[in-house]
Amino acid sequence: MWEVFKILDSFKDIFEKYYSKIYRQIALIINDDDNAQDIAQEVFIKLIKNPPHSDENIGGWLSKVAINQALNFIRSEKNLKSRELKVSQFNDDLISPEDIAIEKIEIDKVRKVLSKMDRRDMLCLVLKHSGYNYEEISISLGIKKSSVGTTVARAHKKFKELYEKEV
Repeated sequence: MWEVFKILDSFKDIFEKYYSKIYRQIALIINDDDNAQDIAQEVFIKLIKNPPHSDENIGGWLSKVAINQALNFIRSEKNLKSRELKVSQFNDDLISPEDIAIEKIEIDKVRKVLSKMDRRDMLCLVLKHSGYNYEEISISLGIKKSSVGTTVARAHKKFKELYEKEV
């Protein structure tokens, strides 16, 4: 019986450590906050039902599952272009409608540029800016840890070039 409590405590620790990273990663990939929450929960259900063989790098494993789940969601969408960015309700006193519009335009530009990038480079940037370390990125994308820094730098450069063309 004590083993069950150890497992639950361990899962709770893992969930608290990685949920926000997994959620942000999925939200950036699918461009849908509500569904990103559902998919993030599915990732952790997969962890419970079918844990990795080794818990050596659980962050990388969760990231890889999250990427696969997000890509499966996109594939299942019938019309990807028809989805719109959902803007959370903001207090009119705190954020003006103009600020919301400007932020939406910037987010749309970033997502448009990311969609033009090579899949590996796009995922590399999403993972890096979601807070993953090089080892976790390496495992998630199946590249050498020693290559991650170079891949990130090249992806940043490519993103900057494409972004400047958009502006």
